[in-house]
Amino acid sequence: MATLRTFTIVDWDREYRKVVERESRRPLWLRIMYSEEYRLLSLKTILVAVIFLVMGGAFALILRSQAGLTNTGVPYVVSPVVYFEIMTDHVMSMVFGLAFDVVFGVSLYLVPLLTGTRIVKYPKLANAGLWISTAGILMMLLGGPQNQYMFTFLNPLMPASNWFIGYDLMIAGEWLVMTSIIATSFNWRSNGRLLPLGVAFIVMDMIQMALANMSVFGAVIWSLFSPLGQLGINLTGVPNSEVWKGLFWYADHPLVYFAPYTLLGASLTIIPLYAQRPIYSYRVLRWMVPVLFVLGMSVYVHHIATDPWPLVLRDVFAQTSTALIAIPFAVVWFLVLITLGDPRKLKWDVTLAFLYASIVWNIIGGIQAEPVQPSPATDPTIHNTLWLPSHFHIMLALFIVGGFFGVLYFILPSIIHRAWYSKTLAWINFWGWQIGMALLAVAFNVGGFFGAIRREVAWPAVYQIYYQVAAIGGWIAGFSAAALVLNLVLTVFLGQRLHEEDFPKWLRVALAFERRGMRNEGYKEEELPYLPPESIKNA
Repeated sequence: MATLRTFTIVDWDREYRKVVERESRRPLWLRIMYSEEYRLLSLKTILVAVIFLVMGGAFALILRSQAGLTNTGVPYVVSPVVYFEIMTDHVMSMVFGLAFDVVFGVSLYLVPLLTGTRIVKYPKLANAGLWISTAGILMMLLGGPQNQYMFTFLNPLMPASNWFIGYDLMIAGEWLVMTSIIATSFNWRSNGRLLPLGVAFIVMDMIQMALANMSVFGAVIWSLFSPLGQLGINLTGVPNSEVWKGLFWYADHPLVYFAPYTLLGASLTIIPLYAQRPIYSYRVLRWMVPVLFVLGMSVYVHHIATDPWPLVLRDVFAQTSTALIAIPFAVVWFLVLITLGDPRKLKWDVTLAFLYASIVWNIIGGIQAEPVQPSPATDPTIHNTLWLPSHFHIMLALFIVGGFFGVLYFILPSIIHRAWYSKTLAWINFWGWQIGMALLAVAFNVGGFFGAIRREVAWPAVYQIYYQVAAIGGWIAGFSAAALVLNLVLTVFLGQRLHEEDFPKWLRVALAFERRGMRNEGYKEEELPYLPPESIKNA
């Protein structure tokens, strides 16, 4: 029998039963605040992400309505000050709230399950981290009118003091959750066995973001102790914008890859189930983990390409890395697509549709970005037009959020033991999201190509058509997200109950495919990831 450290699978199950028993004795309000069971901890983190999706989506619809109605800045919907404030709040809700929490929620489910322990290490850290980071984001959102400065002017920022404090609170909370996820992956170690590929990507992702956050945490402390912090504690004297920008972007470009790396891990776990065969090739994919880690940590300087940074960092190191990081993504998607084979022979459902579309959009976004954004000659101009929001929405909304929609459609039935209530609502979510966000991205892309400046509340009338198309697309995407939320609520209360298994069948099949693929590539039997039994009784 395979062992997990000094534990057998039966020992881990015994520990898990104790967790379930303790959980059952807690009242509902306490389980909301503190839970140990991995599915419940994952579920409430995902639900917090959904709340931020609704908040960020509401902010987006206000922006799109305002921009679609007028090019003069006259406050048909909101005043210019509120317009810029909402622009900041939309980004923070979608990136820090939605993207980060859905990554944590998926990780807290997949890591304990894929490793076979079903035990979350340091659950107190995971729970505290969730609520501390949520409190931090809310403090940032409550920055008030001063939040407009985040996107009307480039750094150094001049937000309210509670924005800075909230930012560091959020980072501290994220560190706690990431520590729990990393430690959970090391619950399972057995005589040189390798972690499942999906867990390897997730753990790499957590380590990268944990290290990168040190930089921006320091930038915030520096700001609070300078005139920027507005606390009267001016230990650092007159603020130097280059200090803030360097520290901030060192952390906040790895942030761009935080969600994609976990999405890669989840996708590489799920895709073989639709292909009905192992992925080509697990050895190459395992090499992509360190390659993506190194490149993801090295592309930050292209955000400050016009600043007086050393040539070796700005133009040689960072710009080259910006171009090179497309290569490992291309390798991963090439292996995935040849594994899936002829799309006409696949058994399509909404999960596969979202995952497949996310791959296509990532390729499109990469092609769109590569000719211009790694180049110091064009990047400063591109960054100041609607071309960049087009790229960002392709990558965040269509690739990342769309991909995670697919992952959630797959894993949530196993978490709540209910089948999705409505396939029709799921497909409305898919097609509405693809069509709506595509309209927005294309409108921004064409407008940016013709010189439409971003971060503005008024513009020449010639650009208004692009904002009008973007407004239509935004509302279509908004209704599609509402279909997801409605379907989730109906599923929780009315969805067909599913049989509860110790380990879902899909998990065993996915790991069996991975083990077979690794075996075919020459891995030793004792190196293969652990395969949990069909039932603990059969262990």
